Amino acid sequence: MKYILKIIVFIWLPLLSHTQQANTDSLRNALKKTADGPARYRISRDIYSVYEESNRDSALYYADQGLLIAQRSHQKNAEAMSLSNKAYQLTQLGRFADALQCLQQAFIIAEDPRTEKDPYWDVSTLGFKGNNRLLALSYAHHMFAILMFRTENTEQQIFHFKEAGRIGTEIGYLPRMILANMNLGQSYLLINKLDSALLYENEASRLQSKSPFEKYAGHIRMSLGDIYAAMGEQSLALQHYYSGLASVIKWNNQGVRSRIFLRLSKYHLASGNKDSALYYSTQNLAAIQSMGAVAGSETNIGIGYEYMYLSYQLNQRFDSAYKYQSLAMTAKDSLNKVKIRNITDFQNLTFREQIRLREVEKERTAYQNKIRTYLLLGGIALLLLFALFFYRNTRQKHKAKIKIEKAYDDLKATQQQLIQSEKMASLGELTAGIAHEIQNPLNFINNFSEVNKELLIEMNDEIEKGNYTEVKAIAKDVTDNQGKINHHGKRADAIVKGMLQHSRAGSGQKEPTDINALCDEYLRLAYHGLRAKDKTFNAKIETDFDGSIGKINVVTQDIGRVVLNLITNAFYAAPLSPKGGFRGSDYSHEPTVWVSTKKEGNKIIITVRDNGPGIPANILDKIFQPFFTTKPTGQGTGLGLSLSYDIIKAHGGKLKVESKEGEGSEFIIQLPV
Repeated sequence: MKYILKIIVFIWLPLLSHTQQANTDSLRNALKKTADGPARYRISRDIYSVYEESNRDSALYYADQGLLIAQRSHQKNAEAMSLSNKAYQLTQLGRFADALQCLQQAFIIAEDPRTEKDPYWDVSTLGFKGNNRLLALSYAHHMFAILMFRTENTEQQIFHFKEAGRIGTEIGYLPRMILANMNLGQSYLLINKLDSALLYENEASRLQSKSPFEKYAGHIRMSLGDIYAAMGEQSLALQHYYSGLASVIKWNNQGVRSRIFLRLSKYHLASGNKDSALYYSTQNLAAIQSMGAVAGSETNIGIGYEYMYLSYQLNQRFDSAYKYQSLAMTAKDSLNKVKIRNITDFQNLTFREQIRLREVEKERTAYQNKIRTYLLLGGIALLLLFALFFYRNTRQKHKAKIKIEKAYDDLKATQQQLIQSEKMASLGELTAGIAHEIQNPLNFINNFSEVNKELLIEMNDEIEKGNYTEVKAIAKDVTDNQGKINHHGKRADAIVKGMLQHSRAGSGQKEPTDINALCDEYLRLAYHGLRAKDKTFNAKIETDFDGSIGKINVVTQDIGRVVLNLITNAFYAAPLSPKGGFRGSDYSHEPTVWVSTKKEGNKIIITVRDNGPGIPANILDKIFQPFFTTKPTGQGTGLGLSLSYDIIKAHGGKLKVESKEGEGSEFIIQLPV
């Protein structure tokens, strides 16, 4: 099989290169002679398609040309498609921050229904007569998913590939459906869900067999090969690699060609096939060099040099092996620096965008407050006019009115102070819990980093001794430790994102929310928040979450505040004695808080229960009133339960309480599904 493939490569590739060069020269000449408009845009798009997977710099240039033509012609859908093309090339070149900016612009255009009124342009490579705006939106989701893949955000990667496929199915455009399934197969392979990966990749293969869109047939074959290799089916994997290689040579897809050569090189290195390993490693390096090194990708020059080094080592040609080993180390170091810089730029841009959105929200809130102030001032002015009108009737009424207004202003000021106090108390408890939670993964990261430093010093000593068996063992330990660092770094990242999500002003928009995860998170954070304030505090926690609930549409921040408030109150009440005050030496009492969820018909029930002193029957009907509190002066504002009651009511639900003196209290939230 491998000898047949070599014959195909040596015979087909020169003919293909000559034909493509002639076609490309013809298109470039036509581009120079054609005025701005749909025809000129189509030519630039066709040239881009030729270079899309074979020459990143040329592809980026013609993506820019298409963008300029669309902008000068005021054709928004074509502009969005060109921005997505440009973002794809920038992503593959490792320029993630620039790619993100292009995609943000593309989404703004493609999500605006007004662009559907643009005159029709043929913006696709295979001709599409449907809704160009939705096509551009599907395309933007697809490119954003690729950016998420390169920046290692697998969850967002899968979400946006699915969105791209969903929209492609909605508009009936087969290439979008093929590419979405193809990439979803690879995405699920990344997280080792092999059954899902095979399902999506077979669907891509089935759709591709019904379509003239053959450009990515080799890519699909390669992905199927990867899945079968992960399943241990090496024979099936090789069949798909060889089949895919013939296709990518035909379509001059250098990126996928390099990746298939890399997989064949790996296979023959593992099998000890000296000649084949060196042949495929050489082909892989040549394909990479034709495209240029890309930091962090599978087709970077450092990997090409590394497999040349391993192949020469297998062939016992040590001079060449040492040469490529040195080149690999130098290239990888350089590319890693570029990758770190690009990831940093991307993260900085994302952070700046979050700050910008927060500032926009602040400005919107300030504007609304200004309007409310004007309305309030207008109302006060109207009241003053009435006061002046009735002043002549009775002086006593005038004095009474002045007293009422003063009391009203004092009440408003007191109310604002109490609300702010309640918010700050809640935020303080939450922050203390988060600080406790985040310290644990940070300790792991620091410890494993120190161990890796020592291992790398030891590995350098072993390299100098030529003890490569020990070097490989140390390298495996470093890799394992790096995986642990990455795992705990993601844990810390998730906690920080949760903190940002909590601190961001609520948008009022409902979104699918995992109620069980929400309750579990705020239970943990409330407990650690109280422990951070009082080291002597301790309580037993019992949970019972109904796994059949799934996600329901709620305003996540608002429901989170309600759950946090109820749990914090329960932790406060649990250690108290029936007559008030802490139980002290009553060791027979173990403070306990129960949190449970349950689905009943079309309702979700959230229950928070404690074994504190309970609420006296004579005040049970007052606890949801504003400013009513059972806590000592200075320890509560009396607004937490009132605000919680209003939030649940706004969601169409109910907040109830059941209590027995001396036995504890139970708060029950009912939310519609």
